[in-house]
Formats: sequence, structure tokens, C-alpha cells
Amino acid sequence: MCYAIENAPKTKIKAAQNQILKDEKLAAGMGFLPSVSGGVGASANFGRSIDPETNVYSNYTTFNNSYSLSAGWTVFDGFSVVNNFRIAKNAKELGVAEQQQIEDELCLEVIQAYYNVIYYSQMSALAQQQLDEANQNLKFTQSQEKQGLKSYADVAEIEALVAEKDYNLVMMQNNYANALSVLKQKMYFPMSDELKIDDSVDIQLVESSNAANVEDIYAFAKENHPSMMIAKNNIEAARLRFKTSKWQMTPSLYAYAGYSTGYINSFMEGYKADPFWQQINDRQGEYVQLSLNIPIFNGLSRQTNAKIKKNNWKIAQYEFEQKTKDLEVEIELAVQDRDAALKAFVQADKRADSQAVAYKLNQKRYEQGLISALELQASGNNRLESEAARLHAYFTFVIKSKVVNYYKGVRYLGD
Repeated sequence: MCYAIENAPKTKIKAAQNQILKDEKLAAGMGFLPSVSGGVGASANFGRSIDPETNVYSNYTTFNNSYSLSAGWTVFDGFSVVNNFRIAKNAKELGVAEQQQIEDELCLEVIQAYYNVIYYSQMSALAQQQLDEANQNLKFTQSQEKQGLKSYADVAEIEALVAEKDYNLVMMQNNYANALSVLKQKMYFPMSDELKIDDSVDIQLVESSNAANVEDIYAFAKENHPSMMIAKNNIEAARLRFKTSKWQMTPSLYAYAGYSTGYINSFMEGYKADPFWQQINDRQGEYVQLSLNIPIFNGLSRQTNAKIKKNNWKIAQYEFEQKTKDLEVEIELAVQDRDAALKAFVQADKRADSQAVAYKLNQKRYEQGLISALELQASGNNRLESEAARLHAYFTFVIKSKVVNYYKGVRYLGD
């Protein structure tokens, strides 16, 4: 699961998107600060031009050097800066919840693919065991035929049984290879590389630890499940956008301040410019400005935008209500599926044990000549089917238990 999260393109994409949201939040926070800019200019006038000192036309060259510093600050703009920061903060939190949901969904896919690999690995081992037993029975039957205790028909039946078990082994091995390829795909693991799997199975069921009240699970999941956190963030984002659109219909007030100075020199005979620093000091100028922007009419675009944002807010609330209903049903079904899987495993476990004992008895009965090869084959098939059912029921229970625990707050990666 760690490898899949680290290498899956969708998790990398979401991580990059979350970094963008983080930067946008930082940029939105900078909106509370005033904007400051500075400028330096230099110009030379040749030929007929206006003398900056006398403001009359002259025919000599002048050099003008200017310096300026200005600042602007938003006094009031309908709380746009505040709301934009809140929207950016909400978007960042939404991105975190979405990334968790993506990772959890990916983990569940890997879990399911992993247990498929384990299942077919165990089934391949069982098929190999049955093939070995069939070969032993074939040798025994052939030796019995030489002694006149078995007929050629008995040998032919066992040979057919060996062929069937060999075919079943090949099928299970192919299914294992396919399941391993699917697991590599879910992990984004290179197909050409070897992936070593721990295929040991330790069947342990702890019923009491999985017992939980559906209402308690739902109450916790409603507040903490990633899908619910996403739905809540969507409501908050829609509310903030609606609030911003309403305030856009109010006047905006801006404040500005500035400072400027400069240096001038004229290149004409007999003219001597004042020293640089003296001119910089003498030509200083400052200004303060307030600007009030009053929206009067813009084709009702602000009003229309506010109505759209309001309806988007309502839609987000309705979607949250729908998600809460869906989540309640999902949890109810998940608990039912887990409990049903546990019952199915208990029955499959008893049946598998019984079929294993029955096959051993039938094996002895066949060696004693009390049953035919066909009856032994049927007993072997029943044993394999019961073992397959036990493994399938156990893995189903394990996965369903993980799903229920996930709704209880236990992440797949931390289970």
C-alpha cells in the first residue's frame, strides 16, 4: 500500500494540486498587506523641448532623473480579502481530505488484489497436493493391476483423474499469475520485475473485537469520514462564495500614498545645475489619496452572480444530506456483509474439516478396494471445493472487517 501511494500518478497529481492550494492560501493571506512599488526614471531631451524648470520651450538638451515610491491599501472592499483567504484555507483543507480519500481507495484496491493473489497461491498449493496424491494413487493402482487385484479400467480411471488434477493445477497457476499482474497494476509496480509475496495464511477470527453498534459507527463516520469532510468543505466553500458575491454590490474604499523626487540638469552655456543631493532634497513631494468606488449599474451581473452562488450553496447542502443517507446505508450494509461473511466462514470451516476427514477415510477405503476410483475422485473434488470455499469466506471476512474498521476511523494503511 505504501508503494502504491508513493508511485501512483493520481496521488502525485493530488499532492501537486495540494501544493498549489497551499501557495494560493499564502497568496490570499498576503492580500491583507498593502501593495508597495518603487520606480526610477531617467530621460534626456534633445532639440526643442519644454524646460522642466521654466516650463517654456527651449532648444537645448536637458537630463531628467526621477525617483518615486508609492503604496496602496484596501480599506474596505466588501470583505473580499477576508473571504478569499477563508476560501483558500477551505480549499486547502478540502484538498487534504480528497488526498486521504484517494489514498484510502487505492489501499482498498491493493488489499483486494493482494488477497486474490494469496487465494490463488493457496489454491495452487492445494491443486499440487491433489495432483501428488493422484499420482500416488496411480502408482498404487498400477501395482495392484500387476498383482491382479485391479483391472485396467481402474488404472484408466486413475489416469483420467491425474490428467484432471494436472489441468486444474495449470488453471490455478494461471489464475495466480493473472492475480499477481493485477496486484502489480494496482501498485504501479513494474510488470517485468519480480514481486515477492508472503503467501502464508494464519486464520484468526476475533469476533468480539469486531462487534460495534451501527449507530455509533455512523455517528463517528459522519464527522470524520473523508467523504463527509469533503461534503462539509464544499458547503463552506459555497457559503463563502455566496457571501463574497453579496458584498461585491457594496462600495469599495482604497487608500494611496506616495513620495517622489528628482534631479534635473540642462546642457547649455552658462547653466550650472544645483548639486544632486540638494535637488533630491528640494524636489521632494508626497501625496495621500482616498478612492471610493460605488457600483451603480453593470447589467445586473453582480445580482445574477449572487443568485447563482446562493443556489450553488443550496446544492452543496442537498448533496451533503444525500451523502449522509448514502453513508448510513453503506455502513449498515458493510456491517451486515461482515457478519454474514463470518457466519459463512464458520460453516465453510466446519465443512472443510469434515471433507478432509472424509477424503482420508475414502482414500483408505479405495486402497482396501471398498470404493471405486470415481467415488474417490468425487470425494477429492468435494475436499478441494470445501477448501476453496473456506479460503474465499475467510478472505471475504477479512476484507469486510477492514471496511467496517475504516468507517470506525482505522485507515487501511494503519490497520
